[in-house]
Amino acid sequence: MKPLLYLNLLLASFLILLAGCMPQPAQTPAPSAIASPFAPAAKLPVIFNDDGSPDGTTALMYLLSDPAASVQAVTISHGEAHPQVYIQHMGRVLDDFGLAGIPLGAGADTALQPGEDFPEWLRQSSDNFWGLPVPNATSTYETQDAAALIVSLLNQSSEPMAIFVSGPCTDLARALRMDPGIREHISLVAIMGGAVRVPGNLTDFSTNPDNTSAEWNIYSDPLAAAEVFSSGLRIVLVPLDATNQVSATREDTRQWRSGGRAADLAADMYDRLLRSDTAIMPLWDVMTAAIMLHPELCDLTPLSLKVVTEQGNTYGQTLETQGDPNVQVCLDPDVPALKQNLIQVFAASQ
Repeated sequence: MKPLLYLNLLLASFLILLAGCMPQPAQTPAPSAIASPFAPAAKLPVIFNDDGSPDGTTALMYLLSDPAASVQAVTISHGEAHPQVYIQHMGRVLDDFGLAGIPLGAGADTALQPGEDFPEWLRQSSDNFWGLPVPNATSTYETQDAAALIVSLLNQSSEPMAIFVSGPCTDLARALRMDPGIREHISLVAIMGGAVRVPGNLTDFSTNPDNTSAEWNIYSDPLAAAEVFSSGLRIVLVPLDATNQVSATREDTRQWRSGGRAADLAADMYDRLLRSDTAIMPLWDVMTAAIMLHPELCDLTPLSLKVVTEQGNTYGQTLETQGDPNVQVCLDPDVPALKQNLIQVFAASQ
């Protein structure tokens, strides 16, 4: 080795050693390492509120299957269900799964601002558990008023809870009226509802065919939705804009069935909607549950939204307005990742 090169190597080694002894500046996390404001903790405590729908029941099966969620209560609102009837079905299912300790709540049977309800034949189908066999069919379970149960659980909890709403916002709005202070105990509200930049979905059942802008969950109680949207809560909204993009087939539900009993019930519910091997059906409520737990599945867009509460052909519309954002909206879901997430969660369930 040449002497000059040897000296240069010694000098370089000394400088490296010296640099290692110097204090280093704090490292800024890479953008991907910075937590999303809506990212759940390892186990997100969730109060579940649905209107007794097949897709809402599928969402509950998902929340029971995903280890990222801890279901703290199951409550049923008006909408597709008669709450006092469907909550008993939920009690029977939970009991059959060995989960009888989860509190049950039945909501009011009418909206804050009564309007058009789902047709009675549909609510009768909900009463009949959508034609599926009900376990423990003769058993009955203690229930509480849904809004009072929400207030009680939030005030007693040692950590903030998420509220999952896949029906009208009636029960949450009633809870906020009972005790506005519960807002401090709510980490986020995930809502399946609304139609922001796409048409609504009233045409199948509504007696008001001229209303092409509203979506059923919001239309069933616009005043309740308006109060929740203006409450200052952190809201993640998954509207028809997103759910129109993500559908299931019986090939999907066949893959769900590689899991446990909750996955089987989820698949049974969706197969009732699909009716044939060639049919497709949006994943309304269950994809909302997935986005609530895994916000990377949809980039959220902050928007200023108001709910139209005046009677007319736009009654119940979720209207985009100028102003400070009050809702984080899923407009562009990651479709392949969502479908794969559902398969993975259901397939891994016990």
